[in-house]
Amino acid sequence: MLPADDRLIEMTVANARMADRLEFEAIRGLTVEQELRYSVERSVRPLAYVVDGRVVAMFGDIRIDDQTGVPWLISTTAIDRHHRSFLIECDREVAAMRQRYQVLINYTDARYTKALRWLRWLGFHMHDAVPYGINGELFHPMTLRGL
Repeated sequence: MLPADDRLIEMTVANARMADRLEFEAIRGLTVEQELRYSVERSVRPLAYVVDGRVVAMFGDIRIDDQTGVPWLISTTAIDRHHRSFLIECDREVAAMRQRYQVLINYTDARYTKALRWLRWLGFHMHDAVPYGINGELFHPMTLRGL
């Protein structure tokens, strides 16, 4: 785990999975790089999971208030080779987020079935999909209570 910086952001953008690109771009119509920089700048602890010099994923949590955090993540094509170790690290980081907040909330693109499966594995409750983002694509609101 490394703190997010410009070089790691550039590596993440260059190698982002297509499903992650579609999800990030659907939210506000920004490019993946713009949305990622926005998220990193506002995050409590933005990190990159790096293996053998390649970014596997970048993530963080944005504080809404003392009780509510918004976790986010963008993965790269390297995640397919390192998914097992990433799941372990991710579980630890989500547990740390749950210590900081009473509830974690966000939306996930309904088309992104791998992300939905992973979020359920982490314990998030996926609500029925609703129109969200600039074009009204279907996204699942998700919640996870703190510890």
